[in-house]
Amino acid sequence: MERNQRGNFVETSLQEVVTLAAVALLFLDQEDAFWCLVTIVEIFMPRDYYTKTLLGSQVDQRVFKDFMIEKLPRLHAHFEHHKVDYSLITFNWFLVVFVDSVVSDILFKIWDSFLYEGPKIIFRYALALFKYKEDEILKQQDSVSIFKHLRYFTRTILDGRKLNSIAFAGMNPFRIRQIHNRRNFHLLKVQQELKELEDIRQDFLRDRESHLDRGNLISDDEEEDN
Repeated sequence: MERNQRGNFVETSLQEVVTLAAVALLFLDQEDAFWCLVTIVEIFMPRDYYTKTLLGSQVDQRVFKDFMIEKLPRLHAHFEHHKVDYSLITFNWFLVVFVDSVVSDILFKIWDSFLYEGPKIIFRYALALFKYKEDEILKQQDSVSIFKHLRYFTRTILDGRKLNSIAFAGMNPFRIRQIHNRRNFHLLKVQQELKELEDIRQDFLRDRESHLDRGNLISDDEEEDN
C-alpha cells in the first residue's frame, strides 16, 4: 500500500495503533491484520482519533463525561467531590479498546461487539465497568485511594456475563444518534480550544524570536563600542 493512499493513517499515534495491531495479529495473518487496523483507524473511529492532537479522542472523553452524569450520577458526583479526573484512566480505554485493561476473556467479548457494532460499544462497556464496581469505588474517601483503585479495578472484573448484562440492559436506552449529536457539540468546543492554544503558542514563538533578535542587536552594538 502506497504512503499517499493511507491518508491520516500514517499520522496516527504509534503506540496505540501498535496495540490495536497486536490484538488483530492474534487471529489474523499480517495482511488481514493490517487491513483490519486500517478499518478501525480510518472508518470505525471518528476522524482525527489517533492524530497528533487526538481531537476525536478528546471529544469522546467529553461525550463520555456526559454519559457518566446521566447514567452514573452518584459516581460522577463522587469523582467531582474528590477532584478525580477519571479521563486519565478512560482515555486509554477508548484509544486501544480496553487492551491491557481487562482480562482476556472479557476483552475478546468486548472486541466481538466492537467489530460488530462499532465504537458505540466502547461507551457501553466503559460505563458498565464503572457500574460493576460502583459500590467499591464509592467506599474510597480520598483522591489518592480513588485513583489507585481506578488503576487496577477493571482487572478484578471476571464475570463477563454480568458485565454484558450491565452494558446492554443496564445502560439502555443508548442511541447512536445521541452519541453523534454530542460529538458534534463537543467537537466545536474542542476545536476552538485547540485553536486558542495554537494562537498562544504562535504568540510565544514570535515573542521569543523578537527577544532573540533584540539580543543579537545589543550584542552587535556592544562589539562596536568595544
